[in-house]
Amino acid sequence: MKNLTIGMLFSVVGILFVCLTIMDILPSSTKTMKVVYIAIGWVFIIIGSVIRFKNLKQKQ
Repeated sequence: MKNLTIGMLFSVVGILFVCLTIMDILPSSTKTMKVVYIAIGWVFIIIGSVIRFKNLKQKQ
């Protein structure tokens, strides 16, 4: 259960990071920085998904 919560936390942080970047709340001076912020957010989303998937596979 603990890994499932950690995975969800990673995914939520990634989603917030991407949304805040798209809505121009995070300060980004260039378009390249926006792309970097979005890429970092997607990395967090993928890490969270992998953690949750592995946890669900272990329970079966």
